[in-house]
Amino acid sequence: MKRVVLMMLGIALVDVVAPVAARQSAAPQGPAPQIQNGRVETRTGAAIDREIASASPKASTGPVWVAWRVPMVPGDRDMCNWYSDRLGTTRGMWMDESVIADSTRLKLTAPTGPIPLEAGTGLVVLARIIGGAVERLRTTSDDCPMDAGGRSVMWLSNVTPAESIRFLTTLAGPATTERTMYDLERQTASTAVRAIGLHADRAADAILENMAAKHSDSGVRHQAATSLGAYRGAFGVSALSKMLAAIPADTTRNVEERRTLISAIGQSREAAAVETLRGLTKDADARVRSDAWYYYVLRGGTPTIPDALKAISSDADENVRKRAVSAISRLPGDAGLTALLQLARSTDNPVARKEAVNAVSQSRDPRALALMEEILKR
Repeated sequence: MKRVVLMMLGIALVDVVAPVAARQSAAPQGPAPQIQNGRVETRTGAAIDREIASASPKASTGPVWVAWRVPMVPGDRDMCNWYSDRLGTTRGMWMDESVIADSTRLKLTAPTGPIPLEAGTGLVVLARIIGGAVERLRTTSDDCPMDAGGRSVMWLSNVTPAESIRFLTTLAGPATTERTMYDLERQTASTAVRAIGLHADRAADAILENMAAKHSDSGVRHQAATSLGAYRGAFGVSALSKMLAAIPADTTRNVEERRTLISAIGQSREAAAVETLRGLTKDADARVRSDAWYYYVLRGGTPTIPDALKAISSDADENVRKRAVSAISRLPGDAGLTALLQLARSTDNPVARKEAVNAVSQSRDPRALALMEEILKR
């Protein structure tokens, strides 16, 4: 384990890189993280089903929340909300949004002690239970203050990642069932799948891959694929690429499935994702190409601009040109705007010119204003 002594800040020896294996195997212990305005009971029970049955018997009609924490995948995972009104801005979240009234605002006491410089590293899973059944599921990071709105909360202090993944998998439903999901059930299942993706435990990889490939509900398959791309690193890109290669490109349904997987790959920050997307920009189907160009530029950044400009000038499909321009317009920094200004002034393609001008018009850069003036004077 790498360590560093921050002498100038007067901080003792601290860990700067935690081994992945340690994050995967250890369940965060301790009290509930910043749950306020509620009746919080802490239990050490590790079996989630049993604790849910205890907290909310089948005959009960009032809601109760059951919550626990597990290590979360690394990355920018600030999952908290901000609420603003005339009295100020508050960071936090309503645990139970059903208690919110127009005149009600978060009543959170500012935390005491040192203010953390980074977002939380733990995932908090919150299940709203009525009559022993999960009625709603939510997630947040463990540095997010929560207003329970007067509800009862049972905090499970030692749930392991394996137990958490097992329980969430049951909420997502059997992967091959033919039963149609209702909207609320689908929403809970999708939230459960996303939560599985956020677990640092590598056991989540195979579960998500199986759901993305075999689950009968298209919404759950889509969420599993998105979680593979967004949260599961190199494994996720590899799994999605294999699934993509296995789909024949000969029917409308297959094209839509391929587009879903391209969108999922486009959520990844892995270098392998950029290369996969680059290959797909040459696909025979224009719908696939348009998605591939969009995510290829977004993920590849400035180095992809010359390739995108060639596609804008040469691709026969109008939507491909539009999506490539849209992606360039979303690049951070100066390079995207510079490329669009050049395109707006030089292209002979009316569609590309219109898209470039529209994108440039959203900027307050003086060069964008100058282009608008040029157009008005013509």
